Amino acid sequence: MAGWLAVLDSAGSALALTFIVALALGIGALTLFFFGSSVVVLQSFARQARAGGVLLCIVVLEALLLGGILVGQEDLREVLPADATPMGLWLTASATAALGSVLALSICAGLLRTLSSGRLARASLVVLAAGYGLGVGGSGRVAYAAAPALACLAAAALVAVRRRRGGARSGDVESALWLLGVVLLAGVVAALALGRPSPALAEAGGWVLLLFAGLVVLGLLPLAAAGFLEMRHSAEWFIASRYLVAQRRQTFISIISVICAAGVAAGVWLIITVLSVMNGFQEVWREEFVGKRAHLTVMSRYGNFADYREAVDKVLATPEVMGASPFLDAEGMVRGERGQIQGVRVRGIDPFLVGAVSTLPDDVIAGSLEALDPQPPAEAGGEDPLPGIVIASGLAWRLGVGVGDPLLLVSPFGGPPTPFGPAPRLHRYQVAAIFQPSFAQLDEMYAYVSLNSAQAFLRVSDVAQGIEVRTRDFYRSSPVGLAVQAGLGEDYYVRDWKEFFPEFFQALKTERVMMFILLTMIMVVAAFVIVATLIMMIMEKTSDIAILKAMGASEATIERIFALEGTLIGIVGTAVGVVAGVVVTKRLPWVQRQVEAITGIDTLPASVYQGVSTLPSDIDPLQVTCVAGIAMVLALGATLLPSRQGARLEPAEALRYE
Repeated sequence: MAGWLAVLDSAGSALALTFIVALALGIGALTLFFFGSSVVVLQSFARQARAGGVLLCIVVLEALLLGGILVGQEDLREVLPADATPMGLWLTASATAALGSVLALSICAGLLRTLSSGRLARASLVVLAAGYGLGVGGSGRVAYAAAPALACLAAAALVAVRRRRGGARSGDVESALWLLGVVLLAGVVAALALGRPSPALAEAGGWVLLLFAGLVVLGLLPLAAAGFLEMRHSAEWFIASRYLVAQRRQTFISIISVICAAGVAAGVWLIITVLSVMNGFQEVWREEFVGKRAHLTVMSRYGNFADYREAVDKVLATPEVMGASPFLDAEGMVRGERGQIQGVRVRGIDPFLVGAVSTLPDDVIAGSLEALDPQPPAEAGGEDPLPGIVIASGLAWRLGVGVGDPLLLVSPFGGPPTPFGPAPRLHRYQVAAIFQPSFAQLDEMYAYVSLNSAQAFLRVSDVAQGIEVRTRDFYRSSPVGLAVQAGLGEDYYVRDWKEFFPEFFQALKTERVMMFILLTMIMVVAAFVIVATLIMMIMEKTSDIAILKAMGASEATIERIFALEGTLIGIVGTAVGVVAGVVVTKRLPWVQRQVEAITGIDTLPASVYQGVSTLPSDIDPLQVTCVAGIAMVLALGATLLPSRQGARLEPAEALRYE
């Protein structure tokens, strides 16, 4: 029985791995297909751009939008000058985006003049497939590189067999699949030639895709937007809008169009709201981890160091440093009056400097940090007062002690020798203060004593283990840390807050990415619904298409009519989704209160979520822009195949049975 269970477990693991790999490859193939198709649709709109004034306004608006989004990104704050004003940074970033847009517009305009629609579409597929193939081939895994290529070639072969049985001519889908499969084989060749991962090759593939995306966003997109706006008074726009808002017998198609727009809107709305909530939780945890603590830690390469006072003065002289305080850590156990024992990390601090690097003085709810160093007795021969110790409220409750009560601090090592090894050392303290931690699992591990008491507890001289540093902006902790290290010399090294809890923040980032991918599937489903809607519309309007072509309408005109329909559905759905996502995110506390009032359930217990009782949220403009862009890519990509099918209808065949 155990053998069969082991076999089933292995089979389940292999099946799960196969499903994950297939899902990843499927997402990659869908990305190539929809992005390539959207480029073809955009270039058909871009060829209609004529008025320079409309294009200029679009370029300026896009540059200002991109500049504002880039300046607000946290990752860029490390490399930006500390004394730069937000307005100056925004104008600089906008000017840079405008220059890049001018360059990209020149390249795209030249390509549109020299290449036909078909050649431009094939060139786009080649670039996308080459970038994807190099990126996957750089992993050095032949299976990962060969799977997408073989899938495209197999699909092309199936389409070819079906075409030959029906006696039809070769279509765009078949040729595109053959082209994709052949170009993707470059990844297989690269993986076989290397035999091991090549980060340089993968980076080259990434740069190819990045440059292609830059040309599309900065060059092709403004041209397409200008052409789209200039088509408002054209025959294609009139016919497309009439088809979307059908009358009487075609009401069903209008309902399906509304459902398509609602599907896109729902996907955009959910992604924006979920990502904003996850951003809010990340900001809360980051504020708990970083905002209330030191941003940098300075350590000596040789262990404890005695010249910590001079080092503190040098650190404080560094620009953008707000405070510095020495510390000395030790491991120990505390024991209450009734024998309760709890392991703690003892940190020796300067009670007069620690307030400049953390919020510990503000978190004290009883007692005072000044009592860490008690004054000597006023009367000669009086008993020396006990040194003070600061503990968290939860630890005080478990030990049953309060301010002024004695507390025993136990060191596992350093006591007198015994036949069974060194005995533990005991130090008596008095509870000087109790603080209320905001993050219980982390803060309750610490007990604070004065730096002198920590030195006595460890039996060391007047030394410190490190220096805690707080900066003006914790997002700029890395450049400030480099400046601090340069001022102190090679004998010291600096660690910033990103190195303290990397696994935690990486887990949050991974969750956000996976949630984004899963929720994007809602928009993918809506895109396939757009495909089905356009196909049904083409079947319904076959006679209309035939009459239009008989009257002289070209295939490009028919193609633009149905491309406009899918684009309008995508624009309406995306706009509604963005507005709904932003509004709902801003009103999340009200929504939470209504849900709790109706269900009577505390949806966010403060005891579980570390004092967070209301859903936090943080709307990231870059994420909103990316979500809206993906929705439009899916909507545009979904229009290509149905519009091509409708454009190739033969008038005689379409009107044969009318």
